[in-house]
Amino acid sequence: MEIMARQANDDEIVYKLLKSIEKSPKTNQRKLANELGISLGSVNYFLNDIIDKGLVSVSETTTNKRRACLYHLTPAGLTERAAVTMRYLQSLLQLQKSMNLEIETLREESNKISAAIQRGLSSLYA
Repeated sequence: MEIMARQANDDEIVYKLLKSIEKSPKTNQRKLANELGISLGSVNYFLNDIIDKGLVSVSETTTNKRRACLYHLTPAGLTERAAVTMRYLQSLLQLQKSMNLEIETLREESNKISAAIQRGLSSLYA
């Protein structure tokens, strides 16, 4: 179960990272960290991983006498973006299903508690 949760979290980060790079190739790791809401170290880890896998290519440029990187999705990156989007969507749909079941359980409990209070009972099972 923990491995599946970690995979879903990784998929979410990779999805958001690839989407952000596709949208704005001229960025830096600090901007990506702020945009994704994760640490700079995590961005560095995931970015290096997708670069090593050939999903993103990096080129350097100079703007205002500052060195910057341009990130581009490779054809393999576009393919992975589609795949990770589907995996992330599936994990969100599974989460939604689980949350709907939990909400229904809580509604039933709430109704039982309300009914017990109206009857003046101190226990749900009396």
